[in-house]
Amino acid sequence: MTPKKIAIIGAGISGLACAYRLQELQAKEKVPLEIHLFEAGQRLGGVIQTVKRDGFLLEGGPDAFISDQPWGLKLIERLGLTSEIVNTSPENRQSFVAKGNRLIPLPKGFYLIAPTHFTSFLLSSLVSWQGKIRMMYECFIPPSDQAADESVGSFVRRRFGQEALDRIAQPMLAGIYTGDPDRLSLRATVSRFLKLEKDYGSVIRGLLASKIVKKKNPVTDASGPRYSLFLSFKRGMQTLTDALINQLNQTQVHLKTRVQSLTYSRSKDLFTLHTEADGLLAFDAVCLALPAYQSAKILANELPEVSQWLSQIKYESVATINFAFERKDCRHRLNGFGFVVPRVENKSLVACSFSSNKFAHRAPEDKILLRAFVGGAFGRHVFEYDDETLARKAFADLSVWLKIDAKPLFAQITRYPRTMVQYEVGHRALVDQIMNRTDGCAGSAGRLCLTGSAYPGVGIPQCIHDAELKAESMFECLYQKKESLQNQLI
Repeated sequence: MTPKKIAIIGAGISGLACAYRLQELQAKEKVPLEIHLFEAGQRLGGVIQTVKRDGFLLEGGPDAFISDQPWGLKLIERLGLTSEIVNTSPENRQSFVAKGNRLIPLPKGFYLIAPTHFTSFLLSSLVSWQGKIRMMYECFIPPSDQAADESVGSFVRRRFGQEALDRIAQPMLAGIYTGDPDRLSLRATVSRFLKLEKDYGSVIRGLLASKIVKKKNPVTDASGPRYSLFLSFKRGMQTLTDALINQLNQTQVHLKTRVQSLTYSRSKDLFTLHTEADGLLAFDAVCLALPAYQSAKILANELPEVSQWLSQIKYESVATINFAFERKDCRHRLNGFGFVVPRVENKSLVACSFSSNKFAHRAPEDKILLRAFVGGAFGRHVFEYDDETLARKAFADLSVWLKIDAKPLFAQITRYPRTMVQYEVGHRALVDQIMNRTDGCAGSAGRLCLTGSAYPGVGIPQCIHDAELKAESMFECLYQKKESLQNQLI
């Protein structure tokens, strides 16, 4: 039997997970299959990048994944990495919001945009009394009957008021999406709040009535992000991508090989990839695990309409700056995991994580590691600075908020141009349109796939899940496997 050939373009977490799942299916079904993984860059792993330096463990990209979605943990178990997982440190599970020259703790029980612990909220100096009254009034505002997608900014402003948006929702969401809340889609980002409004008539009433706040665990006692749900690895997040790479013994990896375009021959029923390094290569199925704008270029000739739609998905650029300090040089208690910075503060930072507090073994004893974030929708000009200027401006902000009296031991900058997907209003409808049209290519759904953070949503587990589904779709289509393979994970 002639082997079928599948190409995966892009070797970030989505591309790696797709290749690994195909290997699992091939081993289980014992069918001839060639898997090819193409990466234009010099390394595999995408934005996940861990660096060891002078006893510090630095994360250039994501420093954790969330465990309320099972797909990441299932893959980790299959890779034999469960013993490598570490949870966030149990102490000081709180976050701060910058206000003037101070860091104000987010009130206890605050769930991203809404209060659930009213004593803590009313005693907080984060918002004015007028702002507090307006936020509490949310319980009495009737739900909207609007059917169209709504922006996050519009939703928060409508239900909680402008001050809640400026001082809490905007910075909290910027720490996740680095976007403009007046452009971000509610349905594509925090749709659970829309559901609470529809089901209970109020977000606050819904939170109080739902399991979110009824569970007696650290999730509800902490402020802001659900820190007890965040996990990492003893040796950093690159542990995951390194393990996947090491398992790809049945995959042909093409490093430093840029795919320029794709065409489909109906007479041969094959896809042809046009590459810089290897020329023309034919495949039975193709998965594009790339940012949407890169997939748009590859599909421009074969699927111009899809290419145009993909180009409408916007991205922002971000940079992380890992600062190392002597603990004695920082006079802030660092009694939390980090802070976010409202846009109204007009500062260079979007957020900062206290990395050496968040996870164990990130810094030597008597030293601290801080990870600052810059860029995003409101910081494009900051991202354009050279490294020296970028580090200097970020340090100037940190030194005020954290009362730092000395220069850093080092500052390591990692830049990620056009990596943060902007899930703007209408995003879900646009993605459905893209997927429906792509599925129709090659006369059989599943042989041309798109995967990556632009489609299922933000987060490593989401990317893993979508990539595995796309792997199964291609495999089922090529080998006429009608039964669901998702429950047959090895």
